[in-house]
Amino acid sequence: MGLTVVGIAAIGLALTGCTPAAVEPPSVSWQSGEPSGELESSPWVQAVRASDTALSIAAFTRDYTSDELQDTTTAAAIDAAAQWQRDEAKADRFFTYPGPVPMIPLSVDEEGDEALVTVCQAQDWYLDADRTSAPEPTEGREVVYRVIRDDDTHLVETDSVTTKDCDIADASIALFDPQPDPTETYSPDDVKVP
Repeated sequence: MGLTVVGIAAIGLALTGCTPAAVEPPSVSWQSGEPSGELESSPWVQAVRASDTALSIAAFTRDYTSDELQDTTTAAAIDAAAQWQRDEAKADRFFTYPGPVPMIPLSVDEEGDEALVTVCQAQDWYLDADRTSAPEPTEGREVVYRVIRDDDTHLVETDSVTTKDCDIADASIALFDPQPDPTETYSPDDVKVP
C-alpha cells in the first residue's frame, strides 16, 4: 500500500512538472495618458475597451476563463478568440499582444439594448518571434463592434473589420507591464478555455 501511494505521488509530480507555469495577468500602463475623446464616456465605448483589454490579456496569459472577460464579452466571442489562438498554436504560429489594441472611437449608433460602435483601430498590433517589441501604430482600419446590453452589463458580441483606412496617429497607447515574451511557444492545450 505504501508503494502505491508513493507511485501515485511520483506520477502526480511528474505530471505537474510537465504543465506550463501559469502566466500572471499583466497591469496596463498608459504611455501618454488615458483616452480622453468625446465618446470615451459612452458606456458602449467603455464596453469595447474593457472587452478588448480582457481579450488581449487572455491572449497574453492563454487563459480565457477570467471574470473580467466573462463580464465584458459574449461566450461566442470568447470561444472564437480562444479557438483562433489554439488553431494558430497547432500551426506553430505563436502570438501575443503588447497591450490593448490602440483605438479611437468614431461613432456610437444605439438602438434599444444594442449599439454598433465604430472605432479606428491600429492594424498589425501584435508580437511574435519576428516582432518582439510593440510596433508604432501607423495604419488604422475602421472596425465595427456590436455591443449588447444585458441588465446593467454591456457585452461585446462581434466585430467586423471594414476596408476603410483611418488615421490612428492620435490614439492613446497602453502597454502591458511586464511585456510578454513573444518568442515563447506553447501547446494548443495550454490555451485555457471556459
